[in-house]
Amino acid sequence: MFEEQINQGHLRYLGLPGAIPIEGGLPIVMNDQFLGAIGVSGVRSHQDAQIAQVGINALVPQ
Repeated sequence: MFEEQINQGHLRYLGLPGAIPIEGGLPIVMNDQFLGAIGVSGVRSHQDAQIAQVGINALVPQ
């Protein structure tokens, strides 16, 4: 949602304290517990998120 708003010109979201409101990072959750997160950067944002998901899938049993 944040990235979509930024792409529409709502740049105020770029100033959120402690946050980088772009796609590419995903939470790592196992047994309903938050363990951390994985973030990827280097290609388009939606591709970063896809790569992050592959990493999570390798770490967390489905």
